[in-house]
Amino acid sequence: MLFISMAGLFLGGCGLNINKAGIELISQPSAKVFIDGKEAGMTPYENKSLTAGEVTVKMEADDGSAWEKKIKLTTNASTVVDWKIKKENDSGYVINVERTGDKEKSGIIVNTNPSEAAIMIDGTVVGYSPLRADDIGIGDKQISISFPGYQTQTVFVKGWPGLRLVIEARLAKSEFAQTVSPTPSPASLVPGLSVKKVKILNTETGFLRVRSEASSSSSEIGRVNPQETYPLMEEKTDWWKIDLGNDKSGWISAKYAELSAE
Repeated sequence: MLFISMAGLFLGGCGLNINKAGIELISQPSAKVFIDGKEAGMTPYENKSLTAGEVTVKMEADDGSAWEKKIKLTTNASTVVDWKIKKENDSGYVINVERTGDKEKSGIIVNTNPSEAAIMIDGTVVGYSPLRADDIGIGDKQISISFPGYQTQTVFVKGWPGLRLVIEARLAKSEFAQTVSPTPSPASLVPGLSVKKVKILNTETGFLRVRSEASSSSSEIGRVNPQETYPLMEEKTDWWKIDLGNDKSGWISAKYAELSAE
């Protein structure tokens, strides 16, 4: 279990360096840290002087087991990784925080592997992943993620107005399989809960490009087809971020998609 203050994820002195970003790495067992292929130290590891942008992070244990992922570091924020490194059945979190523009509410986005895991906030099931809730309340929160046949992951956070916590979690398989999963509360009973899907519309090319960033000049990472539906993860002007499954996501032009009733 991990306790994170959302405010603590933001770095101080933001006016001094607009490209400043940080990372905190925790692992079981302790592991060597590599950032963009260069050895940087051992876990637990913390660095608040990195440049914002995408980096490749690797943690390698003495037995040769390793965890590696490309992570986007956010300006003036610190990304936290807490991982149990195993050759098989590894598990853990990648946690970040972003500003929302709504100074009255604290939000959350949760993506998991496996998907459709039950998400509980302070003991109440609020839905299945991928999940987005725009108002989880202010103050200490307990987030639990569970799926039949997998070990439950729990993280303790503190909600602050104007900030959104973003959690990517991988659950470990358990030898003690659950027979049923919790039934989520209706969305209407959970204030601020927003679980949306988008439907791809017809295009001139017969497909729609998925891009790495919310820009037509960013690289293409995949293609989706008309009439397909995908969970909506994030919205920006004229662009929607969708969950493609298998821990993959990307941005599409909102011009060629619509909110789905599914």
